[in-house]
Amino acid sequence: MIVLALAMFAAAAGIWMTVLTTLNAMWMLHTTLIKPKREGPLVSILIPARDEEARIAACLDSLLAQDYQRTEIIVYDDESTDGTPRILAEYQARHPGKIKAIRGKLEEGWYGKPHAMQRLSEAALGSWLFFTDADTVHKPDSVSHAAGLAEHYRADLVSGYALHRIESFGEAVTVPSIYLLTMALMPAWLSHRRRLPALSHAIGQVMFFKADTYRKIGGYAAVAREVSEDVRIARLVKRAGGRALFADLKEYVSCRMYEGYRAAVDGFSKNVYDYFNKKFALLLAVTALVPIVFFLPLLGAAWLPKALLAAQPWCRLASLLVFYAWGIVTVDRGLPWYVPFVYPLVFVNTLSAAWRAFRLFATGRAVAWKGRMVK
Repeated sequence: MIVLALAMFAAAAGIWMTVLTTLNAMWMLHTTLIKPKREGPLVSILIPARDEEARIAACLDSLLAQDYQRTEIIVYDDESTDGTPRILAEYQARHPGKIKAIRGKLEEGWYGKPHAMQRLSEAALGSWLFFTDADTVHKPDSVSHAAGLAEHYRADLVSGYALHRIESFGEAVTVPSIYLLTMALMPAWLSHRRRLPALSHAIGQVMFFKADTYRKIGGYAAVAREVSEDVRIARLVKRAGGRALFADLKEYVSCRMYEGYRAAVDGFSKNVYDYFNKKFALLLAVTALVPIVFFLPLLGAAWLPKALLAAQPWCRLASLLVFYAWGIVTVDRGLPWYVPFVYPLVFVNTLSAAWRAFRLFATGRAVAWKGRMVK
C-alpha cells in the first residue's frame, strides 16, 4: 500500500509539473508577441564587469547596435585583473559620449555584484535602468522589447529567461536546473498580477527597472549581502507596491552562463542553497522528495516484484509525464535534444551543489567565485 501511494503521489506531481510547465511555456510565447517600444525616455544600460576580457567586446558591440533611440551605456570595472580595463578604454575612445566606464573597489558589507549594480545606478541618468551581465549578447531590439513589455504590462521591473547557450555535456546536466522553479513551483504568468512577494522570479542577466521604483526600494543597497540579489530585489519591488514581470527574452538576449561542468557546479553552489533560504530542514525535505517523485518511478516503471505490480502503471505515468515536461522545456528554451533523457543528472547535480554549499557554510568556509568568497 505504501509503494502504491507513493507511486500515485509521484503521478500527481508529474501531472502538476506537466501542466505548470505547459502553461509557463505558453505564457513565455505570449510575451514574445508584445510590440517593442523604440522611443521614449532615456534608458541607462548598466553592465557590471569583472575579468570579462573574453566576453565584454561582444556584449558592448551588441548594445551599441540597439534600435531604441535614447540610451547611455555605463560599465563598472569591478577590480578586473585581466584585459577588461584596456578593452573598456578602447571602446570609450572609439565611442566618445556613448560609453562610460567607471572603476571602483568592493566595500565592506557588500557582495561584489550588488555593489557594482549600486554604483552603476548612482552614475545613471536614465528614467529606466537596464542592468545586464557582461557575458550577454543582445539583438538590436533587446532594449526596445523590454521597454515594450514594461509599458504593456505596466511593470516596474522586467526580467526573464535569456537563451542559455550550452556547449558541453557537463553544462547540459547542470544549467537546466535554472528552469526547475518554473517547472515545479512558479506560475510565471501570475508574477505581475499578484502582489505576493513569494510569486516573484528574476534573473540578473536582464533587470529592467523603472528608476523611480528602483530608488524607492533602496536599490541594490537593500540586498547588499544577498547571493540571489535578483530574486530578492524583485520581491522588494512587490513589497513596495510595484509590478515585477517575468518574460521570455531568448529571442533578444543570449548568454553562456558557465564554461564547463566545474564552473557550473561552482556557480550553482553559491545560488541553489540560497534559494532554500539557507534552511537545512528545507534542503533535507527536498532531498528526500526528489527521489520519490523523480527517481523511484523510473525504477518502478522498469521493474517491480509481483506483489507491487499494482503500482507500476502509476510509476510509468509519473515517468512519462516528467519526461514530457522536460521535453517541453527543451523545445521552449532551446536546450540540447538529449536533456529529457538525462534529467535525473540535473537533479543530482542541483542537490549536490546545494549540499556542497551547506557543508562549506556549516564549517565556516565559503564558495569561491571570481576570486571572491561568497556565503
